[in-house]
This record gives sequence, C-alpha cells and structure tokens, in this order.
Amino acid sequence: GHVLQLSLSSDKEYPEYWSVQNAISYMGAYSEIQGNPYLKPATNYETSLNYILKGKYVFTAFYSYTKDNQMQTLYQSPERLVEIYKFFNFDFSSQAGLVMTVPFKVKKWLDSRFTAIGFRYRQKDCDFWDIPFDRKLYTFVLTMNNTFTLSTKPDLKLTVTGFVHSKAIQGIYDLPVSGNVNAALRYGFAKGKAVLNLYCNDIFETGQISPRICFQTQNVTNHYSCFRELGVSFTYKFGGYKEKKRR
Repeated sequence: GHVLQLSLSSDKEYPEYWSVQNAISYMGAYSEIQGNPYLKPATNYETSLNYILKGKYVFTAFYSYTKDNQMQTLYQSPERLVEIYKFFNFDFSSQAGLVMTVPFKVKKWLDSRFTAIGFRYRQKDCDFWDIPFDRKLYTFVLTMNNTFTLSTKPDLKLTVTGFVHSKAIQGIYDLPVSGNVNAALRYGFAKGKAVLNLYCNDIFETGQISPRICFQTQNVTNHYSCFRELGVSFTYKFGGYKEKKRR
C-alpha cells in the first residue's frame, strides 16, 4: 500500500534551425523576428520523489534546472520604432514544488480526480539586451475532472473539467491568472459501440490570457479574445478485431 519512487533525468534540447539563422523576418511595419546564430543547446536536469498511497493517492516533490534555457522574448528598441522578437539563452531557469493528486468516488454516480501543484519559479539572464533580470515567483495550478453517471440504462454521462493557474512569468512577461471550465454530455448506445458526444469548451470564455510587459524600459500590453466552443461528435467502434499473438 506504500510505494516510493525516485527519478533522475537529464536532457539536451537543440534550437530550431530557423531560430539560429542570421536573418530578419518582418511582421508588418513595426515588428520583426531576428535570428540568433549564437544560440546554444539547453541542458535540463530533473528529479522527483513520488509517494503513492494505496495505489491511487500520489504526492510528489520535484525540482528542475535548465541551463542556457532557450526562450523567445519581445523587446522594444530604444533606437527605432520596432518590436523585436528574438530567441535568447537565459543563464538558467528553475522550478521546485509539490504535487498532490487525489481521486475520489461517491457511490456509482460520481468519479473525480483533483490535482494541486504549488511551485517556485525562477529565471535569470545577465545579458538580456540592456535590461538583465533575475525574476522569482511562487505560483499554483489547480485542476479537477468530474464524471457524473446520470443513467446506466440508457448510458448517459456528464463530464465537467476545469483548471485555474495563478500568475506566472516568462522572461520579462507577466502572465495573468488563467483558467477554464469545459463540459460534455456523452450518450453511449449500440452495446457500447456507438458514442454521441455534445460538448462545450471554455464555457465562461476565460481560457485565453493577455500577457503584459511592465519591466524597466519596456511597456507592452496585449489583448487576446476568448471564444466559447460548441460541438458534437459521433464515434462508432467496429468490433471483431483481435491482435495476433507474437513470440
């Protein structure tokens, strides 16, 4: 009933080919994307310790460190009226935090899973244009998945999912609170082979964020619209297939 898992991993991520070209792409009159031929591969180290209770309750402590983290950022030039998008190698990016996953059921009509993540985020770059930074932030993420069994005959289920993410950072960007709520009504028939699904994503139109830069000489406000999505899908499974046994 008690399981402990320790994991260690490392990885190297190379920049995309286009991002290291010594070239400029233009987006309208006031924005351009600049290549960076000096980009280096990013090296990532991760470790996590998991404690699993009764095969379903999971508690995790984790830490990750990325040296030369690659990230595209926006910079307003003081010399001319232009916004510059360019990939840089940050000195490092790190995260340390805790995760808790708790599933629970209420008889046969509710099956839920709750996940909470809290972590400390840090990014540092000493040679970012003329505005070096060392930014730190505590943040959290909450998610919940719920499946309500409305009826077994007929097979009718309602799924409601949602998440909320507190404020975050990405280089000199400030990312506001984000989250959404999705719902789907599922009807199964034809002995489980056919499924009709009616869904609505981002019910309250809160899924899209509008990032902001307000850091030293930089001041940028973006506004992106959210859209509610309604849809229907139909799935039919043709039975009778059996995988061949192989030695």
